[in-house]
Amino acid sequence: MDEKVSKLLQLIKENPGLPIVPMVEAEIVEDGYTYYMGEWGYAEVDEYILAKRKWGNEMLLKSDEDVFDVLEKCLSKEEYDALPDDEDKCRTYFDNLPWTKAIIVYINKVDKN
Repeated sequence: MDEKVSKLLQLIKENPGLPIVPMVEAEIVEDGYTYYMGEWGYAEVDEYILAKRKWGNEMLLKSDEDVFDVLEKCLSKEEYDALPDDEDKCRTYFDNLPWTKAIIVYINKVDKN
């Protein structure tokens, strides 16, 4: 069995109550006309939040730890402007966002070589 699939199955067994969230690489669905074949990529347990954007929701991962970027995308302009300039002081706001813990599975473009 493929090592990546084995890792995913292990994470599912260890975390049976967590949702499984596929992260599809953009190159797979370039033209958006049908279904496309992808291949299993890396899987990990992480936390995510959906930031509402004009074009739809943007999924942000807690492990990326881009504190100011996440806060700017998740808070209103007024809330964001009221934050301190120090990242350490903003960490509490970041940590208290409504994160969802999940098994994140990356779906990659099939390497034709």
